[in-house]
Amino acid sequence: MTVSARDLAVVARFNGRLFWRDRTALSTSVALFLLLGTGMPLLMDRLGAGSQELLVNMHLGMLTTVLVISTFQQTTVTLCVRRDQLLLKRLRATGLSDRDILGGEIANLVLQSTALTVLVSVALYGLTSLPVPRDPLLYLFAVVAGALVLCLLGAAFTVAVPRSELAAPMAMPFFLLAGLGAGGFGPIMQVLPGWVGTVLGLLPTDAIVDMARTAYAAHGSLGEDLRAAAVPTLKLAVWAAIGAFVIVRRFRWESRKS
Repeated sequence: MTVSARDLAVVARFNGRLFWRDRTALSTSVALFLLLGTGMPLLMDRLGAGSQELLVNMHLGMLTTVLVISTFQQTTVTLCVRRDQLLLKRLRATGLSDRDILGGEIANLVLQSTALTVLVSVALYGLTSLPVPRDPLLYLFAVVAGALVLCLLGAAFTVAVPRSELAAPMAMPFFLLAGLGAGGFGPIMQVLPGWVGTVLGLLPTDAIVDMARTAYAAHGSLGEDLRAAAVPTLKLAVWAAIGAFVIVRRFRWESRKS
């Protein structure tokens, strides 16, 4: 089964229209992304609460945390709602392939999350002392690759969700753990046992932060950046493979009631 670029674009555009008409999605995904993504680093900069390195860490930690909301959590909620409304079943009846249907939804959320990240980053560059990444391409790759993997995991997680009303609450633990490991809740990790950091370091959000931090490093060459990004990229690839495997084997297109 192949993916049609035209069908993929059609489904992504269709899902984009549905998303921007959903007030709940706009408030929990877009508004929260913008407010938290800019608010915390801006507050820290205005209060002069730390060095530039601390500001970068806060920015990357908070950005990765809200990225989980706009990708993993939003994908889980959206697909569960579409499933319970039998919209996914109707889309399959149109002749679209399964990959086009899921790929269109994922592509829509990846593009939107990347656009929100660019908006938040540019705002912080203008409003705070946050430096521009030394390697903007690596920074962009970290965001896009991370958003893609988190969307795949969100689609895979729908397997465990019995109905759409439980999607957001069931996705919340992953959001909290990912935010804690990424540093989005401050330096809490410093007071926790070392094994907690080791376990949370296995999450895909840790790989996103590692690559983005390399992009912000003051010094480095192309070769050094590629070597530093190799392990985080491999970690994201492993999580992507796990998500894709679960989707292929267990993804449900209809609610259990149907």
